[in-house]
Amino acid sequence: MQARGYELIRASKTSGTSWTFWWNDARHACVSVSTVDGRYASLQKVPAANCSTSPSGNSGDDMGSAPEALTLVCYGEGVHSTYEPRHSSGYNPDTKKTESSVKMESAQEHFRTTVTLEVGPQGGRIQLEGKMVPPMHDKAVDGWWPLSDVHFDDDAITGKYHMNFVSKPTIQVDRHTGVLTIKGTQNFSGKCEKSTGGRKF
Repeated sequence: MQARGYELIRASKTSGTSWTFWWNDARHACVSVSTVDGRYASLQKVPAANCSTSPSGNSGDDMGSAPEALTLVCYGEGVHSTYEPRHSSGYNPDTKKTESSVKMESAQEHFRTTVTLEVGPQGGRIQLEGKMVPPMHDKAVDGWWPLSDVHFDDDAITGKYHMNFVSKPTIQVDRHTGVLTIKGTQNFSGKCEKSTGGRKF
């Protein structure tokens, strides 16, 4: 990363996954890199607010001026449904031969990923990557989907977003534990960045 003009800003570790944030001043770009057991797991561009040397302190939308406006980077595990081939063989009494066959069976695939949220009293948006995005999805703007029905209370931040005509996932951030939960065709559970005070957000 340093050879490409990026400067290491900070590092953290969550549930066996190491995360580093890198800032490229020439490109005004912040990048997060995750590694598991010393191997690269993911690399993605994240809002500039996640790199402390960012000159603007936000990713472009003027959400920072709103009370309680937040940019959250959440690290964790996603789950989605997939299909896997199952090979079997058996005796066919009609042909009097042993024959092989292949059946497709549904399975759950687990994967490491990052989800970024920008939320405030005026609404918000969510940035997803990789397997958190289904093959058929609504068009995103630079990887961001708008959030609707965003609601703040003392314990949680909730909302939802629209991926396609079938998938309308819901989000919930526990403001005490800092855990983000997404429920939909792609599920996610992960720990968001900490803040100071009695509650995390």
